[in-house]
Amino acid sequence: MSERKYKGKVMVGKVVSDKMQKTVVVVVETRRRHPLYGKIITVRRRFKAHNENPKAKAGDTVKIVESRPLSREKRWRVAEIVRAGQVVEMIRETELESLLEKERVEKEARKEQERKRAAERLARLGGFESAEEMSGEENVASEFEQEYATDDAASEGDET
Repeated sequence: MSERKYKGKVMVGKVVSDKMQKTVVVVVETRRRHPLYGKIITVRRRFKAHNENPKAKAGDTVKIVESRPLSREKRWRVAEIVRAGQVVEMIRETELESLLEKERVEKEARKEQERKRAAERLARLGGFESAEEMSGEENVASEFEQEYATDDAASEGDET
């Protein structure tokens, strides 16, 4: 594979904005050592590059080439797309939706656990071993009430 030769400087960067017509904003990151302290620093420079047939989109890694001044700030043009990227904003929206759904499910699970613990506490305060035993007693009581309700209804019918 032969490397293309371009006249002037060539840089590789990531497209961060494609909102303008025929222009993209490219961020070129270079790492260099600080002259005094020796720490490695990432220097980010933003260039406006001419994008003739809007081929480069946000998130793409592109190669930009120095050219004649095309406008007040535009001195570069997009030579080629090195790697197509994903649009970050769409990814953020889907991640946000999935996180919100996950939070909602976790919140419902916590509420259900709190209800179970509260039922257990009430059962212990009522003298029962567990919440199931207490709910079983409620069923017995409701059967008892139903039995008397039918007897009351039968006795009312006898009185008339």
